[in-house]
Amino acid sequence: MAGSNKKDMNQNDVVDSAKAFFTSFGILFLVFLIALVGSAIFPPKHGEEAQGGGAPTANIDAEAVYKQNCASCHGQNLEGIVGPNLTKAGSKYSADDIAKIIKDGKGGMPPGVLKKQPEIKAVAEWLAQHK
Repeated sequence: MAGSNKKDMNQNDVVDSAKAFFTSFGILFLVFLIALVGSAIFPPKHGEEAQGGGAPTANIDAEAVYKQNCASCHGQNLEGIVGPNLTKAGSKYSADDIAKIIKDGKGGMPPGVLKKQPEIKAVAEWLAQHK
C-alpha cells in the first residue's frame, strides 16, 4: 500500500505541473494576442514620421532653436566662438547641405545636436537665408 500512495502522489504532481504549464502558456498567448491586436490598431511610426517629420516648419522659431542649442558654439549673432562663423552660411551651403551637417556633424561638430527633423529643417532653412 505504501507503494500505491507514492504512485498516486506522483500522478498528482504530473497533473499539477501540466495545469501550471497550460495556464502559463494560456496567459502568454493572451499577452501575445493583445500585443498583436494593439500593433494592428496603433501601428509603429518609422523614419521622419517617428521624429515628427510630418510637422510643418512654419510654426517653429528657428532662431530660438538655434539660440538654445547652437549659440554656445556658434555665438548668439552667428559670429562663431568654438564653432565656425555662420553669418554667411547660406552663401556657402544650401539648406539641404546645412541640414545634413546638423544631422550628421562635421569637423568638430558632433552629430545629433538637434534630434527632431522639423527643427533641423527649420534651422537649416533659416541659416541658408544668411548670405
